[in-house]
Amino acid sequence: MKRIAAIVGVLLGLMAGGAQASFIINLSFSGFTATEESYFTAAKTFWEGKITGYQGSDTLSGLSISATNVDLEAGGILAESGPTDGVDAGGFAYGTEGAMNLNKRYIDYLIGQGVFTSVIEHEMAHVIGFGSAWAFNNVYVDGSGEFTGAYALSAYRDEFKQPTATFVPVELCGDAGTADGHWAEVCGGSGLTGIVDRQGRDLAYELMTGWYNGPGFVSSTTIASFQDIGYTVAQVPAPATITLLGLGLVGIGAGRRKCAN
Repeated sequence: MKRIAAIVGVLLGLMAGGAQASFIINLSFSGFTATEESYFTAAKTFWEGKITGYQGSDTLSGLSISATNVDLEAGGILAESGPTDGVDAGGFAYGTEGAMNLNKRYIDYLIGQGVFTSVIEHEMAHVIGFGSAWAFNNVYVDGSGEFTGAYALSAYRDEFKQPTATFVPVELCGDAGTADGHWAEVCGGSGLTGIVDRQGRDLAYELMTGWYNGPGFVSSTTIASFQDIGYTVAQVPAPATITLLGLGLVGIGAGRRKCAN
């Protein structure tokens, strides 16, 4: 997906402790039916249950997202989403406002295929900061393919049975809306990665890869990655001692349809 530039500053400083505040997503809609809006509300509830607050602030209260039904024309672009405004707080860059533009040409198809909820959850994660705020929070260098946040790396090592990993692999294939903003998989989503979690699920089926393969799942690695960019999250253990070497809209393709960021 094409990137909506995140207006957030480059971070300096150390990770602040002790702050919390609550994390609430405020939604506004344009052009959707009540039924379509319900999918956004479900995604909001999902992420509010995973992200519990802020490490860098006890006054921030959440994120406002404008969701719009637009015509992005044909060609497989399902949506474009990302933060549009943000702040630096306690050594982290946070989005405070964001946009999700859904292509009206594909909404009925996605609902019919039973994947619209996953698409919304995916796009909302980008607005919160997945992929779009990595570089600002010093856990990813564009073009490196290596996410080095300690919490996500610790979770990845355990969850996907990769005990010697020094980074979580990031997608370098695809257009500017796919590369550098998703977990890596086979280019185009056309095969399995061979990286399998403890429940037998291949990484290719993870929600935050660049191409959708269903049925999808949300990994502990993804949840932990939000801890690395300054949020507090539910049920993520402290990282083990690790030696590290060392968006916009991010696209998702449903049924092999590529999305543009």
